[in-house]
Amino acid sequence: MYRITTGILLLFLLITACSNEEPSSNNPPTSKEISTQEGTRNINILITKDEEITFEIINKVNASHEKLDQFKKDIVRAYKVITESIQTDYEPADKITIHLLNGNEASSGFRYDIRLYSNFGSDFQLVHELTHTLLGYGDNFDTSNGYLTQEGFAIYMENKYGKKVTPVHTFMRYFIDHNKNIPLQKLIDKKYDHSLFRPLLAETEDYVVQHISYIHAGSFVTYLIDTYGLDKFERLYNKSEPENRLTEIYGMTTVELENEWIQYIKKNITFTSDDRLELDSFYIINSEIDSIDPEIFEKA
Repeated sequence: MYRITTGILLLFLLITACSNEEPSSNNPPTSKEISTQEGTRNINILITKDEEITFEIINKVNASHEKLDQFKKDIVRAYKVITESIQTDYEPADKITIHLLNGNEASSGFRYDIRLYSNFGSDFQLVHELTHTLLGYGDNFDTSNGYLTQEGFAIYMENKYGKKVTPVHTFMRYFIDHNKNIPLQKLIDKKYDHSLFRPLLAETEDYVVQHISYIHAGSFVTYLIDTYGLDKFERLYNKSEPENRLTEIYGMTTVELENEWIQYIKKNITFTSDDRLELDSFYIINSEIDSIDPEIFEKA
């Protein structure tokens, strides 16, 4: 979606990271598979077991048969866990094209189309984007319902079922300790959220702001789900007027919920010098964070 430098690209890879649970090689995908050649494109068709969705996989990276077989298993598993996670009133498309691409672009997931970039030869970040595509985003993949719950839940699902893990709570402890946490009010308010989740990306600090916003969303949504369960979060996901719904569903104001979340991080999460070495892109964030407009971290 955006052309970015190698260092800043690592920030986007963090946004869509996850767990190490792999499907067993002894269990082939429970789906119908068709492979065909069309010119120089290798097109693989995968139909879900319930026959609700056909995935067309366009292999632009010349992935091996073994890699594609594993990717199909990943799709089958991701489809299952996402569709069994929460229920929304969104009806996904019956055909979804997944493009496997090389390059340093940001991956994206829309109604009919998912574009996954294998940056630096890393695993494709499938779960994050497929969560958007299967559960919906805004009214019709727009910004009508903001960004917090959609991006937060995609990060939660990627962390639980994907290939890598973004330690969102650990990052949050660092932000809190350095007074660089963005107020929840701004993350959820339409007057501010677009500039946080979709900044112009003209300067390096814009990428850092976006990345920090994603981490906040992932941490907050993870806290809500781990503390209050998926049933309550299901009523909040991708809904209009999220601030009012938060109060209605959780019985607390945005400020009260934010305080509870922050106190949880302070009480249960540590940030040590060892974490500096283990957190991907920590030094990029650390080197840029003081250049960010301090008003971003002030309460609205």
